[in-house]
Amino acid sequence: MGNWTTILVDLSIIVLLVIGISMFRTPRGARRGNATAATALLLAIALVLYRNAVLEPAILVVALLIGGVVGTIVAMRVTMIQIPAMVAFQHGAGGVAACAIAFVELTRGGAPSSVVGEVSGFLGLIIGAATFSGSMVASGKLSGKLKGTPTVLRGHGVILLVLLTAIAGLSVFGATAGGLALSAGLVGALVAAILLGLLFSIRIGGADMPVLISFLNATAGLAAAFCGVIIQNRLLIACGATVAASGSILTAVMCKAMNRSFFKVLAGGKMGGVPKAKGTSLGQVQHREQPARDKLSPIEEAKKVLRDAKTVIIIPGYGMALARAQFQVASLAKRLEQMGKSVDFAIHPVAGRMPGHMNVLLAEADVDYDKLKEMDDVNGSFSTTDAVLVVGACDVVNPAAIRIADTPISGMPILNAHEAKHVLVCNLDERPGYSGVPNPLYEESTTLLLFGDANATVTELLGGLSGETAPATTPAQTRAEKTLAESMVEAKKVLRDAKTIIIIPGYGMALARAQFQVASLAKRLEQMGKSVDFAIHPVAGRMPGHMNVLLAEADVDYDKLKEMDDVNGSFSTTDAVLVVGACDVVNPAAIRIADTPISGMPILNAHEAKHVLVCNLDERPGYSGVPNPLYDESTTLLLFGDANATVTELLESVQSKAAA
Repeated sequence: MGNWTTILVDLSIIVLLVIGISMFRTPRGARRGNATAATALLLAIALVLYRNAVLEPAILVVALLIGGVVGTIVAMRVTMIQIPAMVAFQHGAGGVAACAIAFVELTRGGAPSSVVGEVSGFLGLIIGAATFSGSMVASGKLSGKLKGTPTVLRGHGVILLVLLTAIAGLSVFGATAGGLALSAGLVGALVAAILLGLLFSIRIGGADMPVLISFLNATAGLAAAFCGVIIQNRLLIACGATVAASGSILTAVMCKAMNRSFFKVLAGGKMGGVPKAKGTSLGQVQHREQPARDKLSPIEEAKKVLRDAKTVIIIPGYGMALARAQFQVASLAKRLEQMGKSVDFAIHPVAGRMPGHMNVLLAEADVDYDKLKEMDDVNGSFSTTDAVLVVGACDVVNPAAIRIADTPISGMPILNAHEAKHVLVCNLDERPGYSGVPNPLYEESTTLLLFGDANATVTELLGGLSGETAPATTPAQTRAEKTLAESMVEAKKVLRDAKTIIIIPGYGMALARAQFQVASLAKRLEQMGKSVDFAIHPVAGRMPGHMNVLLAEADVDYDKLKEMDDVNGSFSTTDAVLVVGACDVVNPAAIRIADTPISGMPILNAHEAKHVLVCNLDERPGYSGVPNPLYDESTTLLLFGDANATVTELLESVQSKAAA
């Protein structure tokens, strides 16, 4: 009966884990899925500790505290740009953990008790060690610390074969020996496996990195499952097997997306053959007749293209992540839709540095998941699309993949951006993408090259559209839709002329990690002789005291933080209020309009000030969903965009003025 109870408890935890993983299908469910899966893993850890005697509890507690603190710090500090490298690093951590468990189990007296257990131990040791070293190489490549392109040594395949043979021989030697001979065999196999992982991973790079990451995910799970066999733990076997299966499926999906054989990827081979396009011979580039154009600068012509377009497809890439431009891209997409245009996002399976990278970035910017179209679903639409906006992408829109043979991306399916009527390329420069293959799309007559920082470029495009709208506008709307450049110039003057300033922080400041720049701006304004305070609403952020903690992190004097009751009487005599990522807490609808989710809620009376500068991401309502009439006030200047970038520009302005 006890055994059946044990099995039932184990099965319940496994089912809970599977339920959590099943929620990962959509961004909306992913957060719940993470929490559910994490709960299952915590229960599994607690169950293992309950069932097994802990010989050194002090060491266990110290290890858990160190691991927990380090993991928390890394998770809080890592940015979306660093996520792929961190994921690869985590795979390596899983591999080294499996390797350590297998080594201990194989060398301690009396274990393992069966041939299956012993074989599983050796496999866990070897696969774990190779996963660890291979993941460290992958992490180094993705973080830019190692060269991203493949490194192929002379006789690379032969070296790998020798290492595999050595691992097999040392494993057999260790399994049939005992004592020091066993330890020597295990250490030898361990060293050979580490070298195998290193040499295996350095040969893979460029467009194959997403495949490498998903493959290492599978091997980390497989190593854990083998460790579960040797220690006879059903939970570890199930969890490891689940990870191995999901990683294997993802690897197959990535290979299919790239039109590559899995074995060719492992062997560092070139892409598959080039599919023959209709009416196009191999390697031939189709140049279209140059359309008649006004004599405009590329950026002005791009604005005109977007204003005239009826259908727009946005293609994001890793450069968007580097520039943190996803928020401005989301704002631009929303503005285009408000103008009556059809807007979709085209997502290539290997865009970015890991599977799903672009989906995560755009979800972070609150882009509707239904707007994200997979390659197979969207590729037929490009030929009838008026404008394609490429933001930080290169290889995934590179026609060389389908026109030129024997390149690292030859045969890889791409997003057919080159078929659109107009292509606007918002990349940093004209250099090739991760694969190193030059992009003939840049030479097409239909392409406009807007090289430079993607965030700044998209911001300027957004500013060029802010005065364009389909319906007639009221005077208040005209004020609110002033171009970003015009509002910024006026905002800088307001800050320079103001004598009293109140800064209101909100959750958007936290999302943009703008608290450090806000603190620097406040300090600079004080150095210029101005009075500066921070107004803190009790429910600003996502928990009580959220803003206080953020501003304390940026070394803002605690005496500068004014509670709502203490500061509300001051707004009517304040020259300028700077709102940074806050909406509901300054929304006059709460005190003017009945029957809304915030009706009756006390707010910070920012609307009473002489000038209000709003540094929010966009004009969307806050968490309550109630539109903010403050944005329509004649005293309000809207500085929509990434709060960190906006505050930085304001800071640079007051610094240069002071220097002058």
